[in-house]
Amino acid sequence: MCPFDRSLHFLCVVHLLFQFTTSQLVGSITRLKKVEYNFVISISNPTKDTISILNWNNIFDPVIPLPASLVFRDDQGLLLRIATTYAMRAGITDTDFHHLAPNQTYPKSFDIRSLLQVVPEGRSGNITVALPAGFKGVSHNGAWTVPAAAAANFTFDPPRLGDFSAAGLQDISLTSRRLAMEFDFPLFDNDGLVDPKPGGALGGIEVGDSCQGLNGTSMTDALFDAGIYANAISLAAKERSSALFWNYFPSRARQTVGSVASSVQKAIKGQGPQVAVRCTDYFKTCYDNNTLGLTFTPSNLGPAEIVMCPVARNLPRVPWPCSTHPGREIGASASHVLLHLILTINSIYTDAITGSVYGSGSCQLLKNSHILATTKNPDSYAQLAMAQWRYGLGGPPYHGDPCLPTLGIVPNIQKRTS
Repeated sequence: MCPFDRSLHFLCVVHLLFQFTTSQLVGSITRLKKVEYNFVISISNPTKDTISILNWNNIFDPVIPLPASLVFRDDQGLLLRIATTYAMRAGITDTDFHHLAPNQTYPKSFDIRSLLQVVPEGRSGNITVALPAGFKGVSHNGAWTVPAAAAANFTFDPPRLGDFSAAGLQDISLTSRRLAMEFDFPLFDNDGLVDPKPGGALGGIEVGDSCQGLNGTSMTDALFDAGIYANAISLAAKERSSALFWNYFPSRARQTVGSVASSVQKAIKGQGPQVAVRCTDYFKTCYDNNTLGLTFTPSNLGPAEIVMCPVARNLPRVPWPCSTHPGREIGASASHVLLHLILTINSIYTDAITGSVYGSGSCQLLKNSHILATTKNPDSYAQLAMAQWRYGLGGPPYHGDPCLPTLGIVPNIQKRTS
């Protein structure tokens, strides 16, 4: 039962919404025998209600061609790195949903060659593909619209991302079976014209030449801050008494969270595969103010890329810690966006981090989900980093007034000083 205090009642209602799992979707994977390298994923709604699915970075996404939410394994059960695209959005609107009517099926075809980072030569052995355990969305009978508070508002000072929790999204579970497939890939003649494996170029994350002048300075600053944020995550994972860590991750996740933070730190220090930060939208995907940035982890075509969209490049370097009011999310910042995007590049960390749950409150409630893992959600890491920063624990420099967050004040943690 929820308390009568208005602020506590709101949080309680949101908590119940996140715990509730709606009726299941049913998924299937089918091999197309007439098209040698293709397979089809079908998602069906067997219920009597319409299910509106948040289409971010999954097979329903109309912008992202290579969803990172699929899992591929070889015949030894080891993860196969896949080519992915990922977009970070600023807020939720009605256009961000795919609506499945009762008894309706959504099919989508994929070419295995476009998904694998390394295409085998000859007979592949079994390649197993698995669908995610579910999505975020709403099951409803009749009209439904997204509450206005879930949308971003860049007229505020500082600008604010949308309040994800205001959308009242539920866990939409998906029941499906894995499919093992064998393929006959061509043999390469090794004449130097075609290389079936990535070049393996190292150098870590670098701000590309397309970021000139103020863009270059702001992106370099954001990358520097992202490195300090990664260090803050690492500190939280190592400190077993950290109450902030428990807000976003279960205790058993410390090793995974620490490994992710370490991988990001190394990449920012110039170690590991090349990743280029771009300020030019070569792929024409920054088509609206709701898209903050994108990542591309390609196959053997070249290094991974991060595209920072204009709206993200115009954000402040770091948010102002004292800007948060009860029931609202912390102000948006370029360093937050860049860290979030770095976390989605699976050439940095093999097990793709694919979730699309944003915001401090929503990421904390994600611990109650039975189908979505906090360790697979990039903003859970980013929100932990910013929480550490707001308390003065390993975050980017801040020279404003000392303050504590207005929500979730944790005892025995010293406040930030100017």
